[in-house]
Amino acid sequence: MASSINTTNIDGTFPVAGQDNSSQGFRDNFTNVKTNLGYAKTEIEDLQTKVVLKSALTGTTLDNDMGGNTIYNVELNRTTKTKNSLTGASTVTLNYQSGAYQAFTTTVATTLGFSNWPATGKYAEIDLMVNVADVTHTLTLPAAVSIGTDGIPGYSSNVITFSAAGYYLLRFSSDDNGSTITIQMLSGPQVAKGLAYRTISTNTGQAGDTAGMVAYDASYLYVCTANYDGSTAIWTRTSLTW
Repeated sequence: MASSINTTNIDGTFPVAGQDNSSQGFRDNFTNVKTNLGYAKTEIEDLQTKVVLKSALTGTTLDNDMGGNTIYNVELNRTTKTKNSLTGASTVTLNYQSGAYQAFTTTVATTLGFSNWPATGKYAEIDLMVNVADVTHTLTLPAAVSIGTDGIPGYSSNVITFSAAGYYLLRFSSDDNGSTITIQMLSGPQVAKGLAYRTISTNTGQAGDTAGMVAYDASYLYVCTANYDGSTAIWTRTSLTW
């Protein structure tokens, strides 16, 4: 906006030295100075409310909430994401407003939930680092997580069964206020190594086993040929020899 401050209405040549000067000139200058100070006060307070600051102004708390407004044609360097550390529980909710990177360690089988996604038309991501403490700790996803599930090892009917304990980095994204959520597994014991270290004790496998999974132990290489149903032989194995 254009500033309302007008310095041209202040007579810098008044009063004139060496002669009598009308008091009206003083009154005019004082009035115009007061008016301009009023404009300055209003504009400064407006800036204090709206500008992005490096640190809090004296007597205030820093709040750089952009209110969902667009920032464009910008070069970013050394940006970070807020981390939200959660406590493992039977139900864990990922609140988008709490941070784009969230983490917890499982203590039991966990049902995952989401809240406060941005409005429809705005793409958002939550990266979740989940430390699976035990392979019995499954992760149940809400029905909205419906895209990308075919690429998740151990996924079946909205439940992920992990074949190995360890750290798994999952990315969840949505552009429709969480009505539809995409999942990706960015890293984990299965992803990093290409296959999991696991002994398959029965050829019928266990809940979460899906076609294409590969595992190994000290004696065998195992390949899963179908999805687990509780009775069908879905695993084959071959001995490891030199």
